[in-house]
Amino acid sequence: MSNGLQQRIIGALVLGALGLIILPIVFDFADPLKIDRESRLPAAPEIAPVEVARAQRPEGTTSLGEVDGLFNVAESAPIVDSSEGFYGLSANDLPRAWVLQAGSFEALDKAEGLMQQLRGSGFKAFIKSAVVEGSTFYRVYVGPKADKRRAIAEKAKIDSNFATDAIVLQYVP
Repeated sequence: MSNGLQQRIIGALVLGALGLIILPIVFDFADPLKIDRESRLPAAPEIAPVEVARAQRPEGTTSLGEVDGLFNVAESAPIVDSSEGFYGLSANDLPRAWVLQAGSFEALDKAEGLMQQLRGSGFKAFIKSAVVEGSTFYRVYVGPKADKRRAIAEKAKIDSNFATDAIVLQYVP
């Protein structure tokens, strides 16, 4: 046998052996649909239920009359917050919201002008009309806000940017 043929046969055997070793490492030839159904969890332990005696008041004790008045649910009343609250539900069980009245005008075009300026500055402004003593006024509002503190913070921005004296009011849809 020639030296070249012998080297080719040895090379083919080495490559075949390397293929048998490396191919299973690189490629997973296992069935991907095969499910391992063997459980490695231990069986549940046998636990017997325990009976617990119900607590009873000891004989010879008296009722604590002074303390009972503190826990009388029938006579308890909610605390009334005089600050109108910053958030929560109103008397009609609607979410409490706040608006800013930025201005009130008799002329609709002036009200629309202020509304457009507010909207241009990124505020959500709208107009509502109101009849006061036979005259129609157009009020420019900003909001509504769910939190009164945010409405107050926005009032400061509007007052400084537009030279107004906005009023924080509770929003009534």
